[in-house]
Amino acid sequence: MSAMPVLVIGLDSAWRGRMQRLLAMRGELDWLGAYAPAQPRGAKSGTPALLLLDGDDPAVERERRKPQLPAPRRLYFYRHPNIEALHHCIQTQAHACLDKHDSPDTVMRAIRAAESGLFVVAPSLLLEAIHEGTDTAVPAPMAEPPLHGGMDHQGDWSSLTERQREIVHWAARGMSNKQIARQLGISPETVKTHLHHVFEREGVHGRMALLAAHLGEKDH
Repeated sequence: MSAMPVLVIGLDSAWRGRMQRLLAMRGELDWLGAYAPAQPRGAKSGTPALLLLDGDDPAVERERRKPQLPAPRRLYFYRHPNIEALHHCIQTQAHACLDKHDSPDTVMRAIRAAESGLFVVAPSLLLEAIHEGTDTAVPAPMAEPPLHGGMDHQGDWSSLTERQREIVHWAARGMSNKQIARQLGISPETVKTHLHHVFEREGVHGRMALLAAHLGEKDH
């Protein structure tokens, strides 16, 4: 299996240096370097499969929009990740909303989750967004019509069972069905069935669509 090409972009030099120390020597990654936006890159060139981006740097958005084929997956890092940052990550279809001081293990787990197309966020931030809501609008996710008559795409979070809440909680951390099953002491097939029921009940398809739907809800 070939190493994943990884490129770090952002104005925060301390964060760039930390990412280089954590990732540059890992054999499973093809390290392409860490640069500020618009800074000339080093001798080593290549198309990144994964971009690690400084979420606190507005200029990084222009950089990440440069044509890259295939489009790389993106992980955003923030000095103080909050609900607004989480919304930005969801709106731009990124794969993580992380803290710049997250542990090396957390960073590597997020990278592996991104390879699988999963989204990673701290459980505390996810729960804050779910239970408190926000004034920042999130575009409604594209979803097929709900299977249960009369239930719209936003659904009712309180209608989930305690087990379903637990599974969604761990899924948001980027855990696979097998990992969730080990965490909760149940079978992977049971996890898959619960997630299917949640998607069906909420009228959405996929973990990101479920999260975006509930982040878009407002308290009435």
